[in-house]
Order: sequence, then structure tokens, then C-alpha cells
Amino acid sequence: MIQKEIIVKSRFHYGSNSLDLTIPSEVTKTMKINPGDIFRLIVKEEKGNLVLQYERVYSTKV
Repeated sequence: MIQKEIIVKSRFHYGSNSLDLTIPSEVTKTMKINPGDIFRLIVKEEKGNLVLQYERVYSTKV
């Protein structure tokens, strides 16, 4: 299991009320994440902390 800690900042998504979190290029290259990949978002709270867990459910072929 790979575990890595990286700090990212949420940003406004232009034209909506959503926020974006950036996946750093180091992670996209190492984990072969491509535009169009689809992720399931699991939102939970553990010991008073918000945990956002993303699970890739579809990988595009580039």
C-alpha cells in the first residue's frame, strides 16, 4: 500500500459553487491518473476530522 502526505488548497470552480482540489503532477504521473478518469468520493468524519477519500472507479486509456 502506498501512502503519501501532500498538502493541497481548495479553489473556487469558476461558474459554480463547487470547489476544486488539485492532484499534484507527481501523483498523476506515479499513479497514472488521466483526464477523464472517474472517482467515487467518500466523505466521513474520524475523530473530529473531515476525511475525503477518493476511489478511482474508471480509468481512461491514453
